[in-house]
Amino acid sequence: MLMERQKGLSIVELMITITLGLLLMAALTAVFSNTLGVNSRSLKLSQLHEEATTVMDLMVGELRRTGYRGDAAELVYDPANASTAFNNTIVISQFSGEEANSCVLFSYDEDADGTHDGSSENMGFRVRENQVQRRQASAGCDGGGWQNLTSSEMLLVNDLEFTLTEQMVDLVNEQRVTVVMEVAMPSDPDITRTMTSEVVIRNAF
Repeated sequence: MLMERQKGLSIVELMITITLGLLLMAALTAVFSNTLGVNSRSLKLSQLHEEATTVMDLMVGELRRTGYRGDAAELVYDPANASTAFNNTIVISQFSGEEANSCVLFSYDEDADGTHDGSSENMGFRVRENQVQRRQASAGCDGGGWQNLTSSEMLLVNDLEFTLTEQMVDLVNEQRVTVVMEVAMPSDPDITRTMTSEVVIRNAF
């Protein structure tokens, strides 16, 4: 009795099938890795933008208060006795070795008592070693004791520039401060973002 020979894939066909399967798996792995890379990059860009926006909003919010004093009404009904300690307090300079105009100093009446209470009401921002810092204890632009607002692990500040302009508007001297900040991603310094804000100093005198 003749036995029927079993049919199946030859060794060559089997090798071709395995090779095609491996190529397909490699292609799928590459697509998956690329998707993960894009998502990771997008997340880092989002974090960069969020950090930069937070710092910019803080600086702009503080600058808007420049020159505010709790006794502002006295400027109208008793100008001779009104406080002048907060007048024209904006100073723009820089820390040694940093770009020009990368530091701003200013004052405002934080507790609204109409009196300048010294260092607690002297504010300011500067860039030093790629970090934005906040003024402490009436320190000058070139002094020590400033507090970091940004972290080098989250944000590199390549440039921070303050520009003060003045113009007469309806017989009132109007001051404006333009803030330009360029930031980069620490893990990839080639990825940068530039943010610009203009602040009108409503309390300028």
